[in-house]
Amino acid sequence: MKISKFFAGMSALAIASMSAIPAFADGPKVTSDIENDVVTMQFDEEYKNWSAKISLSASEYDPATVTGIKLTFTTNQENKGVTGGLALNSNKSSWDAKGEWGTPGTDKEVTAEGEGSEYTLTYDFGALGEEYWGAPADEKYWAEVFVQFWWAEEGVEVNITNVEIIGEKKAEAPAESKAEEESKTEESKAEDSSKAEESSKAEESSKAAESSKAAESSKASTTTTTTTTTSKASDATATADNSNQATGATAGIALAGLALAGAVAVVSKRK
Repeated sequence: MKISKFFAGMSALAIASMSAIPAFADGPKVTSDIENDVVTMQFDEEYKNWSAKISLSASEYDPATVTGIKLTFTTNQENKGVTGGLALNSNKSSWDAKGEWGTPGTDKEVTAEGEGSEYTLTYDFGALGEEYWGAPADEKYWAEVFVQFWWAEEGVEVNITNVEIIGEKKAEAPAESKAEEESKTEESKAEDSSKAEESSKAEESSKAAESSKAAESSKASTTTTTTTTTSKASDATATADNSNQATGATAGIALAGLALAGAVAVVSKRK
């Protein structure tokens, strides 16, 4: 009898322990209407479940002042159970598991309020300051909230529709910093203008040099042409003079021949 009670007690304890362990391997399919630097979906290959990572450091809010987040999701079936885990993560404080959440009736630490097929999970962790999250000036800095989806009733699928961060927005850059940025911008513009002016002057100088070279080349060509033409004219004149001289000599020889013939004729008559 005692042995039976002992085993019965052990069995009850084992069942209770098993029910306290989330079904990591049976997480529901989770999609999101939000995909940006602040909200991203991550899938755990080992446990086969989805998590929504909310990056406070990438948001417009100062992580040191953030007191919580609100995550709204819908399910493809009404009034079905969905549960998961909550965690914070930073370089300074590492991974920090914060307990479990679930839809009404799942009896978890944090309840995602709603009914039918729409629920809103409000996770309030209070402002933790830079002592917990670290500071933006740190060499490695991130501040993240994880909403994990561990289990859902069979066939249930989840879609995240909205995420809200509760906290103060990051302070704007100091006026001096803005003035410095504007000054750098003006300096950059002036430098670009100066470079453009120098480039324009260099281009004009290059064009002037090319134009001067072209003019000199043209002058040289004209001189060569004139010289060649004059030379040709001189050659023509010389040729004409030589031709006239030859013609004169030929005429003189012909006259001499006539005179000689006349003399021969006179002598012949006299004989």
